Amino acid sequence: MVRPVAVIVAAILMSRPGMPKDEATRFATVLKEVARQHGFDPLTGVAIVHFESSWYPEVVSGDGEDYGLGQIRARYIGACRQDDDPLTEPSEACQEVKKSLLDAETNLRLMGQIITDNRKLCRDKTGTAHFHQWLGSYQGLNFPKENRWCQANERTHRVVEYRKQLIAQLVHGKPAAPTKPKAPTKPAAKPKAPTKPAAKPKAPPKPAAKPKAPRKPAAKPKAPTKPAAKPKAPTKSRPKPS
Repeated sequence: MVRPVAVIVAAILMSRPGMPKDEATRFATVLKEVARQHGFDPLTGVAIVHFESSWYPEVVSGDGEDYGLGQIRARYIGACRQDDDPLTEPSEACQEVKKSLLDAETNLRLMGQIITDNRKLCRDKTGTAHFHQWLGSYQGLNFPKENRWCQANERTHRVVEYRKQLIAQLVHGKPAAPTKPKAPTKPAAKPKAPTKPAAKPKAPPKPAAKPKAPRKPAAKPKAPTKPAAKPKAPTKSRPKPS
């Protein structure tokens, strides 16, 4: 599929906004040629590189296996195929291969050839070579011991969906897919007058005293005692008769 260079440049700059435009134009020109030669959409190539290296030509994977824009596995390329241990003990020839994979144009051309090879593999193993199949194979999703070939997973579908977004925006002129709308925020409240400093916390109340046992009913009042009798007047003794 043929795409104008300007569209491919715009797609590359969407993936890596800070890239100088002349560099993006150089990459786009090569990618357009490679895509025409190998029969794939250049925007597919942009989407693959977006997730592989974010369009940074000198990226090497953390495990040291994959190189450059398309994150091509060096052990399967050129002289590295002949090494017993191309990862930790690469020959000088293999080191030159790895160095060449960090060249953007070389990497893009190899990526195109690998796409063609994976299409053929999927067709031979499964009878079909749909986009998601050969893309899964490009991503290494082949399992020979289980006789499972050209599988797709979430990573594969992310590339497919990103390509759809590029086409929608750059070819059909549709805006970017909207994100979920956020709930409208309430207008900011007027600032309140400064509050007084919080009072010191009160000491916790003492636990309630245990209820006292009920008192015995008061004893009935005793009857008032009679007033003491007045003392009798002393009797005078009468004189005895003589």
